[in-house]
Amino acid sequence: MPPPSKAAEKSAETPVVSTVHKPLGTHGLWGSKSDQLPAYIQNVSHALIRSGHDESSAIAMAVSAMKRWAAGKGKVTPEVQAAAGKALAEWEALRAKHAG
Repeated sequence: MPPPSKAAEKSAETPVVSTVHKPLGTHGLWGSKSDQLPAYIQNVSHALIRSGHDESSAIAMAVSAMKRWAAGKGKVTPEVQAAAGKALAEWEALRAKHAG
């Protein structure tokens, strides 16, 4: 039996990284201490920060990744696509809430 693909390995992590929050910074989301980024965006942002990106760029890149994955672009599994769509919907709701 061949070893699992990288996509399959990443998909196995999706249930955790898409639901377990790991907040960024200490300032809250758009100045609100009660709101936070969707868990999937937080976790992808943390990975990007570890690879050398600053927090703001990492968040923007994570949101872009969610858009790609939710659209099924790239080698994403149905689990990743669904989790990205959910995170993107949460992100859009938060943006609308804070649009003022």
